[in-house]
Amino acid sequence: MISIKVNGQSYQADVEPDTPLLWVLRDNLNLTGTKYRCGIAQCGATCI
Repeated sequence: MISIKVNGQSYQADVEPDTPLLWVLRDNLNLTGTKYRCGIAQCGATCI
């Protein structure tokens, strides 16, 4: 079980310790505003 605070709201999720944070946010906490990007600008996202 992990505890995390996002935008001032506390959440708990029962996930394995090696689960990527992106998956926890999107799949377990339903915070789908968080997006994956490739990091090399192939996906069309602006990489800064």
